[in-house]
Amino acid sequence: MDNNSWMNDPSLSGIDPKKLMMLMQLKNQAGGKSMNEILPFLLAATSGMKKDGVSFSQDEFRLIFDVLKQGKSGEEVDRMNRMVQLFQMMHPTERS
Repeated sequence: MDNNSWMNDPSLSGIDPKKLMMLMQLKNQAGGKSMNEILPFLLAATSGMKKDGVSFSQDEFRLIFDVLKQGKSGEEVDRMNRMVQLFQMMHPTERS
């Protein structure tokens, strides 16, 4: 899946386009960051979105995450899953 084609996936049609644009911007800003840099970056981005009153439901997050995993290698998917698990451990009350 190329750079931003994930945004055109039909399964995401029910998600607010503004949220998808925010995610695209985050994805572009995160490009090239190491795994050690990604988690703090995502934590800061999540905090900023909360301040702006933006949040994602569990269903929205699951859909987006499933679409982003398409076309990735097993290793990349495992890494993405570990990042989500780490985030959820750090924020146990949040259910992304």
